Amino acid sequence: MSRELLLLLSLVGVAAQDPRYTITQPESLSAPAGGSVTLPCAFTYPREIEPLWDLRVYWRRGGYYGQFIYNHTEGFTRWDYRGRIALVGDPWGSRTASIRIDRLQESDASEYVCQVRVQKNNGKWEHWCSLPGTQLTVTGREAPSPTNSTWWHPEMVTTDVGGARRTYPRRINTVRLVLIGLVLLLSKAGVSVVVFALGRRLG
Repeated sequence: MSRELLLLLSLVGVAAQDPRYTITQPESLSAPAGGSVTLPCAFTYPREIEPLWDLRVYWRRGGYYGQFIYNHTEGFTRWDYRGRIALVGDPWGSRTASIRIDRLQESDASEYVCQVRVQKNNGKWEHWCSLPGTQLTVTGREAPSPTNSTWWHPEMVTTDVGGARRTYPRRINTVRLVLIGLVLLLSKAGVSVVVFALGRRLG
């Protein structure tokens, strides 16, 4: 048996043989750079190990042997995720350990693995994880596109998106353009009527 497999079995322990220890993650997710994504994670364990003495949630990137990026109990967040990652699950309540990553970068694309470690009511620890984890794909930034109710005006507007300044054409509502056209048309028609009346009177 290989050294890596022995290490894996020693970490997972009894949980690997007990189907009541589970972790559920989606196989893959995709989100645009500059946006946010929630990595769902739900777990179960047998009721007889309660009340738990401790419960800890860990997240890795790069698969099971990847680097730790987050640990909610120890307040650890890897340097390149600081200020961008937050726990949105409720480990003690709903048995969820989902996290949200904000201001996504293309370098965030990786396999993310959720791991749970609990201290049972007899003082012993159990540790299990999802294999494989969730493969996150980060796509390019989404560019705004014109809709059926707007036209594009050559004047440009600069906005801040995810810390980067971007410039877009300013949109003018179609209804306003139609109203402007009607006013010009009616004005032209009114001038024509006045000229015709004056011509008849002078003639």
